[in-house]
Amino acid sequence: MKEHEITRQAREHFQKTINTMSDQLSTVRASRVSPAILEPVTVEYEGAKYKLSELAMVVAQDARTLIIEPWDVSMIPAISRSLQKANVGANPSDDGKRIKLVFPSLSQERREELARLVDKYLEEARIALRNIRREYIDEVKSKEKKKELSEDESRRIQNELQKAFEEYEKQMEQICQRKRKEIMEE
Repeated sequence: MKEHEITRQAREHFQKTINTMSDQLSTVRASRVSPAILEPVTVEYEGAKYKLSELAMVVAQDARTLIIEPWDVSMIPAISRSLQKANVGANPSDDGKRIKLVFPSLSQERREELARLVDKYLEEARIALRNIRREYIDEVKSKEKKKELSEDESRRIQNELQKAFEEYEKQMEQICQRKRKEIMEE
């Protein structure tokens, strides 16, 4: 039987929630440092604010080092200031052409702190999923009251919504479990 339009819309919202959570998780440092950790960094340059990725190329040199190569070397001081303000966990050093960020190894305490942050993001996403599910179930019940849907159709759609919710919740848990594992690796 074909999935109802309401369920399809709910799935789109569920997916957006997972995407948002994944974006948040990409900024959480694991044992290997990733350029994504600098995504939230904004740089004030010539009176305007830019994302770091708009002004420079960021690459991982090794597990603990990021290299930032600005499109224009005159941006280096502004980028360095922004990195210091952003408190990314490493002090920038530059050689006049590029900026180097060497991140310290994660202590066990810091790993546990980051794992708790992952759990926090997961819980926020779960709450968002539940709210989306509730919103769509309320819509279905409202349509049933208005006689736009039969009782059987309403029940079927609610079951579809519940199955979709469980499916996306499981996906989120798997994503977070992988991230936690990544964080706890030496």
